[in-house]
Amino acid sequence: MFPLPYLTLTSHISPVSNMQRNFAIAAIITISSISNLTTSLLISCSPTIQSKHCTSLFQQGKNEMYQDFDPFSSDTNSNPSDLITGLLKRVDAVSSAREKELTYVHGEAVVDMPVICFDALLPGQRLTGSTSDPAFCEMLTSLGLGGSFVMTSLNTKQRKLRRYGTIARIEMVDVEPDTDFSPTSVTFMIAGKRRCEILGCACDMKARVGRWRRDYDPDGEEKRLGWGEERFVDVDVTRVRNDLDCLPCESSSQINIQHCKWNSNKILAIDEAGEDVNATTTAISKATNIIPLIKQWYKLASNPNTYNNIDVVATARVQKGSPGLRINPKSLLQKIRLDLGPMPPASKPTALAIWGAALINPVPALGVSTEVRGAVLHVEGAEAKLDVLERGLVRSIGNLNGSMPL
Repeated sequence: MFPLPYLTLTSHISPVSNMQRNFAIAAIITISSISNLTTSLLISCSPTIQSKHCTSLFQQGKNEMYQDFDPFSSDTNSNPSDLITGLLKRVDAVSSAREKELTYVHGEAVVDMPVICFDALLPGQRLTGSTSDPAFCEMLTSLGLGGSFVMTSLNTKQRKLRRYGTIARIEMVDVEPDTDFSPTSVTFMIAGKRRCEILGCACDMKARVGRWRRDYDPDGEEKRLGWGEERFVDVDVTRVRNDLDCLPCESSSQINIQHCKWNSNKILAIDEAGEDVNATTTAISKATNIIPLIKQWYKLASNPNTYNNIDVVATARVQKGSPGLRINPKSLLQKIRLDLGPMPPASKPTALAIWGAALINPVPALGVSTEVRGAVLHVEGAEAKLDVLERGLVRSIGNLNGSMPL
């Protein structure tokens, strides 16, 4: 994760008082009665959200959770009708976003979404933080709670953007929908939902997407998010599947929009469920051999005593060259495993490769492994993805046992 001005990533939470919780539950029950919702609503506190209050919305028959700041405050003079109105707006926003999400949650589908180049994010990972970047604030506010966009990453060797990224959903944002003002700061939580491909011509592809650049800062001093034409890594002509890989590119002359205004791009949501249906015996065998490495890595990385060896490189250290971390590695990785769900079996090698990459490159970062998420997303096929994961595991295990520091 590279540092950016105007953007702070966090994992801290503040407790919710019983009085605030009880008041919230009572108000939500009232809303459910008034609006005849078939939704079961209750209040909980997510371990990844930096907020005093957070609301969990569980839709009937769904396991997915939408989270947002609780509009309640400790001010006892608050108007209950205003609180109810605020909650109803959020319910409407989530319902609208859910309808859009249904267009890509199953099978292969082409959808339109904004794209930003920030950092690789994998399904199951959650990015929490706050931003004062004007363009990012505007996009998060416009998309709103439950809104979706694509996060991709930079291929540093080619200095081009990767075509493969992840559809991310805004699961928490502390701005009311349909606001008439432009917020100067937004707190958010973004969750990786599904892998995707940014569509365009096979070679020399250019597209207008979001990226942090100094060019977008009026003073030219700090990197800011803006939208402009960016180059993408070419598609291997031997793997072009269909016309979706040969869509015409839009030239910069076709797009004349201010760099602070975001736009949508054609996105192919990958059919993840069907990828491992016909997994090869070679891929399954490779996955079988990688599972013990994953377990070995987890045992080392989650053990606080591992970091008493100052030769072990970890960006989460309290101080470089000193023992100990500023976070509890066992608690962090337990939470990461809860977010990611059970480890896929060897019979699902592609799913295992994605799961393993998300584990050794957790969010928030532990910093004990080389970055493999972007490469795992980009390479084609289960075997290639497993190769990337295996190299990352072996290198990280060498770092964690002190034999080969990063």
